[in-house]
Amino acid sequence: MGRTVSLVAPSGFTPAIGARLAELDDVRRETHRYAAGLSPAQLAWTPHPKVESIATQLLHIAAVERSWIGEDLERRPMGEAWAPAFALRTGQPQIDGHDLAYFVERLDAMREETRRALATLSDADLTREIQCLDAPPESERFTLDWILHHLIEHEAHHRGQIALLKRLLPI
Repeated sequence: MGRTVSLVAPSGFTPAIGARLAELDDVRRETHRYAAGLSPAQLAWTPHPKVESIATQLLHIAAVERSWIGEDLERRPMGEAWAPAFALRTGQPQIDGHDLAYFVERLDAMREETRRALATLSDADLTREIQCLDAPPESERFTLDWILHHLIEHEAHHRGQIALLKRLLPI
């Protein structure tokens, strides 16, 4: 008989929050698996100056989670430390010179922040409307449920880009 694969909500969370966290953790495990074994040169390689490297994408995944959870949910500004995660959008050079452990640590540290934030919430909070930290009052609002869904979709999207870049690696 084959193995059964399922999502198991971590303890210490309400049922729906725990289910979303299990989904977030599942997509993160796969991101780690896709990036496993890449050298600093492979992480920094890009086929074109307008294409984000795997390194930039890994940092970007962590930064977007930081933006939605730390900045918008918890109201803590991100600061300039995360600017390299948006290098092509801000006209900066892409991140270079770091080994995989650097990116794994950033991803894992951000996930721990998310776990701490979600541990304080109830399932009723999933329908709570959240406005982006620096947005004008008339701008759109997002439910926490949509934000968590978006983080899953966002990471899966970039993981697909990482998979393609790995296939294109010349080194």
